Amino acid sequence: MSSTVYIALAIAIAAAATFLLRVLPFLVFGENRKTPELILYMGRVLPYAVMAMLVVYCLKGVSFALPAGWLPYAIACAVVAA
Repeated sequence: MSSTVYIALAIAIAAAATFLLRVLPFLVFGENRKTPELILYMGRVLPYAVMAMLVVYCLKGVSFALPAGWLPYAIACAVVAA
């Protein structure tokens, strides 16, 4: 299989998977059906949880032994929070 065909197949599969994932909630929940409370709860809570995980992940390698190890990160976090 040539690399062009392989790349075209990979793009087609990625596009089909993306389309399916975008359409699936509408097929499962439909128009007239009420959204379950669990899904509504997750929609309210998960964005904050993901942001907290990203902050922890980004700061996992910070060394608190010397100010030079944590001060630039603290300044960057303060600037982002402001």
